[in-house]
Amino acid sequence: MSQRDENRIAEEAPGLSLLSGIVLFCVGLAMFCIVRLRAGLDMPLGRLLYQLSAVFFVTAAVFLSVALTARARKLKPQERKRFTTRGSKPWPFTLERLRPRYAALRTSLANIDWVGDWLPLFAAAAPSLLALYALSKAWTIAGPEPSAPSDQWLAALLTITAFATLVYERHFAQMPEWRLPEAASIARILRLPILVFLLLAIAAIVRWLALSWWPLLEHVVDIIVGLVALELVLRSFAYLFIPLAPVQTRRSHADSFLAGLIRPQWPDLEAINKTINEKFGIDFARSWALSFLRRATVPMLLAMVLLCWLLTGVTALGLNQRAVYEAFGRPQAVFTSGLHVHLPWPFGVLRPVEYGVVHEIPILFSAAGNVMVEAGRQPAQAASIEGEPPPSADRLWTADHPSEASYLVASIANGKQSFEVADIDLRIVYRIGLSDAAARDVVYNVASPDSVIRATAGRMLARYFARYTMADVLGQNRDAFIRGFERELQARLASLDTGIQIMAVVVEAIHPPSDAAASYQGVQAAAIRAQVAIATAKGDAISRTSDAQQQAIRARNEAAGQAAERIDQAKAALSLFNGDHQAYLAGGDAFLFERRLEHLGKGLGILPLVIIDHRISHDDALTLDLRPLSAGASNYVPEEP
Repeated sequence: MSQRDENRIAEEAPGLSLLSGIVLFCVGLAMFCIVRLRAGLDMPLGRLLYQLSAVFFVTAAVFLSVALTARARKLKPQERKRFTTRGSKPWPFTLERLRPRYAALRTSLANIDWVGDWLPLFAAAAPSLLALYALSKAWTIAGPEPSAPSDQWLAALLTITAFATLVYERHFAQMPEWRLPEAASIARILRLPILVFLLLAIAAIVRWLALSWWPLLEHVVDIIVGLVALELVLRSFAYLFIPLAPVQTRRSHADSFLAGLIRPQWPDLEAINKTINEKFGIDFARSWALSFLRRATVPMLLAMVLLCWLLTGVTALGLNQRAVYEAFGRPQAVFTSGLHVHLPWPFGVLRPVEYGVVHEIPILFSAAGNVMVEAGRQPAQAASIEGEPPPSADRLWTADHPSEASYLVASIANGKQSFEVADIDLRIVYRIGLSDAAARDVVYNVASPDSVIRATAGRMLARYFARYTMADVLGQNRDAFIRGFERELQARLASLDTGIQIMAVVVEAIHPPSDAAASYQGVQAAAIRAQVAIATAKGDAISRTSDAQQQAIRARNEAAGQAAERIDQAKAALSLFNGDHQAYLAGGDAFLFERRLEHLGKGLGILPLVIIDHRISHDDALTLDLRPLSAGASNYVPEEP
């Protein structure tokens, strides 16, 4: 190959690494932004995207730093300086004193080699810090649930990507040094995504096989990528303090010793010793201590492995723990709290079981899709008396509560059958039975106590709400419902040999959905107002009827009294008449004359009378003086004729 071709290839190599770094960084940034924006993706898939973005960030950091360093080697000194001194212009009088400082600042900036010194540092440190942030987010996200089709396709895609990365790594591993001096560094860092893709593919296969140790592989991926990213950050920090070689012979600081350990063969200890001897003057080959350790390493490792295997036969259980002991696949006993010695794994296996731990879970059941909704246990929050109430104390119908379940309730409107939706906040307080039989039942018959309780209670609630209307549900005796529900749930769990003991059933609220709460309250208020109006009308009718009856009784009593009085008066008149008649028969005219005088006496008794008898003579007649009496006269004496 001619010198001209070598120069052309040397100029193209930095361009290839720069393009690769930009593409890897953009892909990683796109994955990171997709997870941050949550564009319709669930969080388990977000964990995978976080991990892949971290790998792409770390790989892009090395590519970009190498490309910028190689580019700086090809530039002339005046081309590397971004700032140059320009002609000065007159300054205002008030700012003239700042001219020396400004000139010094411009001189300092003009002497900075941005392309050769600072851009490679920033290109290596910034993506590495982004990778560490992405890994911190991925560590806190739970893994996805096993899914056969998606896990198979994911494993296949990751394997193909690992093979393509391996081809790219072989390309840089075989690249000569005169073409790109940092080709070996790029080849080493490319081993990291190959290992990550393979580990994630194995984790997907293990998850597809429903094995429980697949999260360990994903955590190993996070640790490996995090260590490499941390190494790049530390190298960038140390780059600020170490003396730099001339730009023409400078090499990129973005390299990884940890990534270099990812290879199919054991590290060459003699080469490492030779390198340390050349750089630091230390020869480990002549150290008797290291020779002794090299000879004793294998026996010590075997002894430690044997000791660790034997220690699997010693188990310490806490006060709230117990375990079912299996020997050669058969349950032998139930171990309680304390220290126990048994056969080591895999001949002896302990199945842990809780002892006396009380759990509270909400029963959630979506009426829209008829699927059980999984809700994590909510830790109890300490609330002070004078502080804000906890969210669980909000029992208003108009507020949505995540721990409530929705059920269909039968109803009838305008003579037509229909249904309504009722929300219930029901919680089950349970624990594993304290007997040994209950511990065995839980271990061998129940995979998830929470799921069993939710499924059983969900069917019971669906059947309960299907038998009543909304008015019956809201007006039923709550205590009777809780006692009956608890007994039936315990009986069902006992028939399934689950070993679960129901401690209590707590019903926080039963009400219509929050969207229909206002309408339902309006209907209830209208019904209450109608009942009040009916009761008021009935009261008015009863009051008016009572008044009418009272008046009728009064009129009847008055008429009866008047009739009796008149009858008595008639009887009295009849008795007087009979007495007068008998007296007339006995006395004749004398009686009549006496009676006449009696009536005249009664009629004229209040008048002053002068009775003149016709038998008195003229000479003896009295003289009547009709003149008014004097003031001093006390009585009147008639004059004699």
